[in-house]
Amino acid sequence: MEKEVAGEYNTFRVYLLMLRRKTASARNVQEALALSSPWLATHHLEKLGRLGLVKKDAFGDYRVIPKSFGILRLFIVTGRWIVPRSIFTVIIFAVMAIGFLIYLPQHKLFTVAFLLSTLGLVYSLYETIRFYRLLPKR
Repeated sequence: MEKEVAGEYNTFRVYLLMLRRKTASARNVQEALALSSPWLATHHLEKLGRLGLVKKDAFGDYRVIPKSFGILRLFIVTGRWIVPRSIFTVIIFAVMAIGFLIYLPQHKLFTVAFLLSTLGLVYSLYETIRFYRLLPKR
């Protein structure tokens, strides 16, 4: 599945759009991704359907079946947001750095603790941005 979807740029873009929208027609996909024709959108949607990632309803609309595979294992899909999992380490290190600034500025280990939490924050933020850039643009 990873090769058939993640290896095909437009098929992967269509699947990401479907993850964000939950349901869409071929025309909606074509317009949202600026594909050359609705037929091309249908081709990618049918390919996703054969892989069990979307299902076509009686009205001709497609509904996504969320699955985590390939690069998507590095992300959490929540509603319309696709967020790198490393965002949680960013939050943890940010809370630590702020906490050290507020509660321990006079402590003898303040400098070490603040430096380590700031380095962790910078590195995890860097990784989060790097992961987010892996996703195709809308």
